Amino acid sequence: MEEKKRRLLTSQDPAAQGPDPARSKLSTPVKPLSKVSIGWRIVVPAIAFVILTCGQFLNTNDFFPLGSLTQYATAKDLNGTVNSTCIEAQFPGEDEPRRLGFNAATVGIERGDVESQLDRVIAHPELLHSMADSYIRLHPDEPKPETMILCRTTTQLQNGLAVGEPEQTTLATWEVR
Repeated sequence: MEEKKRRLLTSQDPAAQGPDPARSKLSTPVKPLSKVSIGWRIVVPAIAFVILTCGQFLNTNDFFPLGSLTQYATAKDLNGTVNSTCIEAQFPGEDEPRRLGFNAATVGIERGDVESQLDRVIAHPELLHSMADSYIRLHPDEPKPETMILCRTTTQLQNGLAVGEPEQTTLATWEVR
């Protein structure tokens, strides 16, 4: 068992050490870590801890994956509601707005990034301009949207299961120029 522990704790090939384990211990001194090695092992976790703490106090996901962890902090009411932010666009010649994928490949930003600043986007709908521009840039063969609509769907839960049709609410609208 001692030999097995020694092999796990050393980086040398046991076959290269020879038949006498006591003699090989004396001939291979352990090299201590340098000050630089010790320093970065202390500094990197300390910086991560500071970023995580700032993300908690500021309640932001800007420091992902070290942002706010409040989304994991509370249990969801099994008879409550689930809200989901969505983005729609009104295109020329279409009667109804079309729901777009809320992701970087479609509108240039992820849904969570908008949800973390939802109050700001609702107060300043002109911020939807960047999503319209990104959609146009990412989909050059598609028609350009006339209107961008930020919406929310609310789904009622009963015993943790969705019941009825989701209710949709318009949060902000912006006319594309």
